[in-house]
Formats: sequence, C-alpha cells, structure tokens
Amino acid sequence: MGKIIKLGATLGVFCVVSAGLLAYVFLLTMPQIEANAKATFESSLREVLPGAATFKALTKPEEKTQIYEGCAGEKRVGLAVKLAPRGYAGEIDMLVGVDPELRVKGMKILNQRETPGLGANVLKPKFIGQFIGKGTGDALEPKKDVDALTGATISTRAVAEGVKAALRSSEKYKGNP
Repeated sequence: MGKIIKLGATLGVFCVVSAGLLAYVFLLTMPQIEANAKATFESSLREVLPGAATFKALTKPEEKTQIYEGCAGEKRVGLAVKLAPRGYAGEIDMLVGVDPELRVKGMKILNQRETPGLGANVLKPKFIGQFIGKGTGDALEPKKDVDALTGATISTRAVAEGVKAALRSSEKYKGNP
C-alpha cells in the first residue's frame, strides 16, 4: 500500500510541475501568438482590398459582423467585412472586400469546418473567384448566378448569403461613416 501512495505522490508532483511549466510557456508565448494572429489578419485585409494601406475598424470588436475601412492615404479604397454565415458543419469565417461602388473586390475564407472534398471546396480559387465583381444588384443564388459545389449546396448557399450580407452591411457605410 505504501508503494501505491508513493507512486501517486510522485505522479502528482510530476503533474503539478508539468502544468506549471505549460502555463509558464503559454504566458511567455501568448504575446507573440497574438502579434502573429494580428499580422495574419491584417494581411488578409490587404488581400481582399488590394491597394489599401491602412485599415480602421468601423464596428466594435464584439459585434458579430465587423467592418473595416481600407484607405490609401486619404482616399477610401473600400470596406472589408468579416462575418461568419452558418454552413453545413459550422460557421464559415470569411472576409469580403467591397469597393466604393458596392462590388466584391476580394474574398477570403478565414476558417471553415466543412466536409473535406465537398464543402471544404469553398476554399478553391475558382469557387471564390465567381463572387468577384458581384454587387448588390446580383441575386447571388446557387445554381442560378453562382455555381454550386457538387454535393455541397448548403456550403455554397452559406458563402453566397455571407457575400450578400457583406454587401448589405457595406451599403450602410457607403458614404462617410
């Protein structure tokens, strides 16, 4: 019985030391992880709004739909809208760049958990490319003016709805915010 208690105590000490070291490493690396995440997001903003050098948040960070104004000097290049429509397997985090004429300038899927080989095809450049140039006057309906992914109509519809929502949100900020 004494061996079991001694073994349990040793294991407990190892667990406490390991947890402490893990927490310490987490605290040391957290600022770098946050800085990398911020840099990656800013790169994504530039990707969906080419030509923009600076970005200013127009909405609060806790809002579900976040809007950023992209500028080149004093000139507004457009808006970047971050939103997350519901797909088949969960939310599809996406970023949509909208020019001042309310047309899609760029689009990027930031995160998704759709079915590999089906819904995950929302990441493919050919699929994303079909939304470039679409505007508020376009229906953005799968199988009509948007090519649906085979076997992934729900994912297609979610992305199309996301683009429509981004365009609607951008309409509110068309002039100066």
